[in-house]
Amino acid sequence: MALIKHTLCSLAFLCATLPAQAAIDFTDWPMADDAREFARLDDKLPAILSYFSQHSQAELAQLYRQAFGSPAQEASRYGQLELLFIQPSERIRVVISSQQQWQQVDVMVLPPEH
Repeated sequence: MALIKHTLCSLAFLCATLPAQAAIDFTDWPMADDAREFARLDDKLPAILSYFSQHSQAELAQLYRQAFGSPAQEASRYGQLELLFIQPSERIRVVISSQQQWQQVDVMVLPPEH
């Protein structure tokens, strides 16, 4: 529970420090079929969707590769897999980290870099 609170505080700080842009509708975005959503901040950019899944880190990464193509950046740090996808209208950062028997997935939609 403390980890979720820390994650939400970090995500809220990220949202507060970046300039606001248009809303994102996560309704049709890829998510694991067993997703247990615990956070959604989608009224402006940056937008955030967080959930837990029992799929493996590799399965979840493949889900996002199929949806967004090859990541522009990929890194593994401290047991977390970070993927960055560059789309014409946005950057999509996916962080997958182990939480006991579950994987926590944080999808962050950021404005494009100029």
